[in-house]
Amino acid sequence: MSTPAPDSPVIALGTFDGVHRGHRSMLKLARAAAEPEGRTVVAATFDPHPRAVVAGGAPPLLCSIDERVQLLRDAGAYAVEVVPFTDTFAKLTPRDFVDDWLVGRLRAAAVVVGHNFRFGHRAAGDVAALRELCGAHGVEVVVCDLLVDGDQPVSSSRIRRLIAGGDVAFASQLLGRPYELAALVEHGARRGRELGMPTANLAVPATRLVPLDGVYGGVATLDGQRWPAATSVGTNPQFTADLTHPPRTVEVHLIGYEGEDFYDERLHVTFEERIRGQRTFDSVEALIERMNEDLVDVVRGLDARGSLS
Repeated sequence: MSTPAPDSPVIALGTFDGVHRGHRSMLKLARAAAEPEGRTVVAATFDPHPRAVVAGGAPPLLCSIDERVQLLRDAGAYAVEVVPFTDTFAKLTPRDFVDDWLVGRLRAAAVVVGHNFRFGHRAAGDVAALRELCGAHGVEVVVCDLLVDGDQPVSSSRIRRLIAGGDVAFASQLLGRPYELAALVEHGARRGRELGMPTANLAVPATRLVPLDGVYGGVATLDGQRWPAATSVGTNPQFTADLTHPPRTVEVHLIGYEGEDFYDERLHVTFEERIRGQRTFDSVEALIERMNEDLVDVVRGLDARGSLS
């Protein structure tokens, strides 16, 4: 049996999409395993999402890979190993996964995984197999208990369902922070400006999860400054009802902002509360009246949550 090198890290292993509260529990366990031995914690994550390779398509993601790396560092990882999840990597046997990659490359002293972790070609390896294979190298396996909120586990798939259904408030509770999109601002139809409420159109990557159509309250960050924000997601049916396939857009109005246009700048916006669903109105005047009511609701909600304090 081999012995891990003294400088070997503790590896927290998983896809970690969203880096939600359950993932942060794993990082906490990894730190607890590492600190008594003076070891570091390395989070190993996969890009692209494994399902993109083994299942023909990945789910819409809760964060970009760059955001995931930063969130893992914020959660306590000393370093983050982004593993290219290729077809070749997917076909590693469970033994090769441990011998060649986990021990041979990452030099793991201990490994922290979720209770349902699977690995190796066709997901042939489970936690029991991981313990056996790692044990041959003197590598400890620590299994993180399932974190439950309500009567269901905290999981990326559950959070995706909530956001896709518009329940961003509960999704934020499971994430441990508001759900957020960050994207470049692109040119749009400029309808918001014509209505007296200019909006920034976000060029959201196709890989990212966009909430259910509707109007949301949150906070926008531009060049380090934070603004209350009303975000409209949808096809603008008031103006696109005659189109067969109207484009779906994410348009952000920064409440109180009176500066210049910021096309091609990167804008971050949180989704903290769904104000209402998407709908059409009897007139443009009625739409404008409702939009102004939306702004009041957004600010009231942010004040109640202390989101800007």
